[in-house]
Amino acid sequence: MACIKGVSRSASVALAPDAPYLAAGTMAGAVDLSFSSSANLEIFKLDFQSDDPELPIVAECPSSDRFNRLSWGKNGSASEGFALGLVAGGLVDGNIDIWNPLTLIRSESNESSLVGHLVRHKGPVRGLEFNVIAPNLLASGAEDGEICIWDLANPSEPTHFPPLKSTGSASQGEISFLSWNSKVQHILASTSYNGTTVVWDLKKQKPVISFADSVRRRCSVLQWNPDVATQLVVASDEDGSPSLRLWDMRNIISPIKEFVGHTRGVIAMSWCPNDSSYMLTCGKDSRTICWDMISGEIAYELPAGTNWNFDVHWYPKIPGVISASSFDGKIGIYNIKGCRQSEENDFGAAPLRAPKWYKRPAGVSFGFGGKLVSYNPKASAAGSPSGASEVYVHNLVTEHGLVSRSSEFETAIQNGERSLLRVLCDKKSQESESEEERETWGFLKVMFEDDGTARTKLLSHLGFNVPSEAKDTVNDDLSQEVNALGLEDTTVDNNVQDDVEAEESGDPSFDDSVQHALVVGDYKGAVMQCISANKWADALVIAHVGNASLWESTRNQYLKMIRSPYLKIVSAMVSNDLLSLVNTRPLKFWKETLALLCSFAQRDEWTMLCDTLASKLMGAGNTLAATLCYICAGNIDKTVEIWSRSLSNEHEGKSYVDLLQDLMEKTIVLALATGQKRFSASLCKLVEKYAEILASQGLLTTAMEYLKLLGSEELSPELTILKDRIALSTEPEKDFKTTAFETSQSHSGSFYGADHSNYNRNYYQESVPTQVQHGVSGIQYPDSYQQPFDPRYGSGYVAPTPPQQPQQPNLFVPPQTNQVAQAPQQNFSNTAVAPPPLRTFDPQTPPVLRNVERYQQPTLGSQLYNTTTNPPYQPTPPASSQVGLGHGQNLSQVVAPTPNPMGFMPVSGSGGVQRPGVGSIQPPSPPQVQPVQPAAAPPAPPPTLQTADTSKVPGHQKPIVTTLTRLFNETSEALGGSRANPAKRREIEDNSKRLGGLFSKLNSGDISKNASDKLLQLCQALDNGDFGTALQIQVLLTTTEWDECQSWLGSLKRMIKTRQSVRLS
Repeated sequence: MACIKGVSRSASVALAPDAPYLAAGTMAGAVDLSFSSSANLEIFKLDFQSDDPELPIVAECPSSDRFNRLSWGKNGSASEGFALGLVAGGLVDGNIDIWNPLTLIRSESNESSLVGHLVRHKGPVRGLEFNVIAPNLLASGAEDGEICIWDLANPSEPTHFPPLKSTGSASQGEISFLSWNSKVQHILASTSYNGTTVVWDLKKQKPVISFADSVRRRCSVLQWNPDVATQLVVASDEDGSPSLRLWDMRNIISPIKEFVGHTRGVIAMSWCPNDSSYMLTCGKDSRTICWDMISGEIAYELPAGTNWNFDVHWYPKIPGVISASSFDGKIGIYNIKGCRQSEENDFGAAPLRAPKWYKRPAGVSFGFGGKLVSYNPKASAAGSPSGASEVYVHNLVTEHGLVSRSSEFETAIQNGERSLLRVLCDKKSQESESEEERETWGFLKVMFEDDGTARTKLLSHLGFNVPSEAKDTVNDDLSQEVNALGLEDTTVDNNVQDDVEAEESGDPSFDDSVQHALVVGDYKGAVMQCISANKWADALVIAHVGNASLWESTRNQYLKMIRSPYLKIVSAMVSNDLLSLVNTRPLKFWKETLALLCSFAQRDEWTMLCDTLASKLMGAGNTLAATLCYICAGNIDKTVEIWSRSLSNEHEGKSYVDLLQDLMEKTIVLALATGQKRFSASLCKLVEKYAEILASQGLLTTAMEYLKLLGSEELSPELTILKDRIALSTEPEKDFKTTAFETSQSHSGSFYGADHSNYNRNYYQESVPTQVQHGVSGIQYPDSYQQPFDPRYGSGYVAPTPPQQPQQPNLFVPPQTNQVAQAPQQNFSNTAVAPPPLRTFDPQTPPVLRNVERYQQPTLGSQLYNTTTNPPYQPTPPASSQVGLGHGQNLSQVVAPTPNPMGFMPVSGSGGVQRPGVGSIQPPSPPQVQPVQPAAAPPAPPPTLQTADTSKVPGHQKPIVTTLTRLFNETSEALGGSRANPAKRREIEDNSKRLGGLFSKLNSGDISKNASDKLLQLCQALDNGDFGTALQIQVLLTTTEWDECQSWLGSLKRMIKTRQSVRLS
């Protein structure tokens, strides 16, 4: 409904500029239903929160005469007593009364509210308005043709300037209306019933310009454009030619626009102060129209009454609210949006332009990547809003703790050094508040211990301390004790022998039968007789003298019979059945069981045994113990599954974000230790949540690195979208600095390699699988490397397998077996370096007892985990092009391993050589002395589109080179070519370098089939001029092949957009 409030009055209206009030003065020339001749000034409150449709009256006072015009100005006196400003009324008798509305509302006495009575004019005052810029100035015009300017800075003592009187061609008769310019303080316009409109300059006290239409129509009202200082609209109240014309003072020869809609004269008008494209007019045809001043069409129309409206106003406090006074004796308050729209829009499309007041003056919006965008009006030099807006982009961080912890964690692990990782785990363990966290980080710390101490540290962490004198050869005592059972050394102490001889059997027949069996060589019979007599010690000694099979059968029979707990351990060791030991030992002794596995399990069974133990503990409800065993097994999925349960509810006073950060830190550290390249599909949701939080805090690069841990086949649609948004939100990478070793990108060094080996700076980053030759400063072996020999278990020298093309490299590079440590990948030096002394392997003398020596000197780093055997290094003659070879150095062909995901593997040697689980390694021959090679020549500049070799590009990929070369030439020409400015020239050069790199990869066949196929599709779209499809394929490449194509995708996107926006002939 259009009318929202109203009151029954025949009155002229003025709306308070800064308060919800409406002043109404009894209209001259009209009577109400009571035929009263009295005149009143009333103030009504505009209470839009009230459901009462009637406007409540808050003040009233009598007036000496009726009103022709009413105006409400702002406080121009700078006094709190006039906080609501002043109300001026132009009366029929030519006087002007001034009221203080604040006093009128607060006081019961009406006399004190009248603060001024201005006597100057002769005849009715129809022109009356306060200056909107200087509210202390009041302009008035009357029937006598004079215009007076009153200064009401002191309302009780008003002053006035000399009256303005037009003469000559600018002569005006009866003033019908006047209006102040809303942009220039000293400019005033007046119009009269003789059809003349005059613009006055108060500084000069004279007219600036005057004009009238050709037929000098009566002018009833005028209004200045609120936004354009030189435009005003003049209306005529002649019924025969009701005109509504827009004039520009810069050219008054003819109006610039005329609005046609009224059929009878226009008697009132009001230009919207909030949107200059809307203006209200009312006429004698009983129509009240809201005009679209831009199109000249009717935008809205108020409901028609039985009589016409004679006064209309826009409410300054609430845009879109208007007042209309009618000769029906009613004052109505309307919502312009609730009024009827123009006829042509009744069943047609809605208006394409919304009112300006619908535009938010200020706003804020969250953006992807932790961005917060805000805007607000831009202030002009004078301090008032200029109409333009200022836009600000903020980096909004709400989880400061997460950002800080994530940055610290990245710094701690970025170099991947074991010492730093140990320090990190130790710090986390000490800072942990719960026992479970301390125990978890303690286990993780053990995984990064140095060679020779990892097993001891793990046993110590489990509560089993190895004697210091036995640390180097842990099982020597066990070996010696068992070897002591041998009968090769028959020399015994005489005293002991005498004691034995003195202790004779009480059954001579038994002794005779055993002796008889021994005399004839019947060891088996002798053993059986001893067993029958329950003489197990004698039986074992005789069986050992006999043969191996008799010894094993007798030993096994003895172990089955004896129920001692410690002999069950020996039985499992002898029978190589640690699985039954895991299944039968009580779970409360899980630490002892894990220690046994640590001491005696082989690498090919370590993971399975730890998983089995963990599963049993999990079934029994011992979550912490199960977690620690899963950590030892390197089972990331199960471990993280258990850790993730803490995310379901907050505990220990930690929020969800803190718990998630704890979980991801432990997960990454565990992945670093186990050498896992990718996370499985079961961890997708976890990584997605964490990446989303990181991205929301502005850590887009870090979030992308975590998403790279997931293979493309595991990506859900949501993850693909997230990855794409992050890729598109990050800036394109800068050109990498070219060095002499730019092509050496192999990262196949041992994860627990030599002390001088560097880890990949970014532990997420994938490396390029290539076979590279490195200069090696020397071959180092651990000081205490003893390899047992056991032909029964496949030991001996393993023939080297031929070099093979490595598979996709591991994310966290695993240890390499039988492979020399690589030289550092950074800070290469051309200075000759003397090789350190070599230490060869000393194979241990094969022991006599079988199935015992295999447990001698177990090494965690070499025997606990099953990994794919890597091909041994093969020395190759040094090439003349190699750089940085010192005296006595060899070149070795290093082949990246193809490891399976492995569990916890502490290192076994500081020199980078890992001890295998079984078998021995032939000592390498000493390195041959080679002369120092001269330094290499400076590196060639990176290829550009003009210099890249494309002679070896396969035929089916030739269209890629042709199309992209044409695209480069077209975009370069569009950017200015040789005449381009420096910024555009740099862009052209960058495009050339990026495409040159792509062409070089095509030439060397270093582009995957998927990327090549998509490039062919993209080039086909470019050939067809379908740039939209080309951009879609580019986005697809960004999502699926980012790691391979990131160096040139940004430039390709840039060129496509440039070509799309330019039409070339």
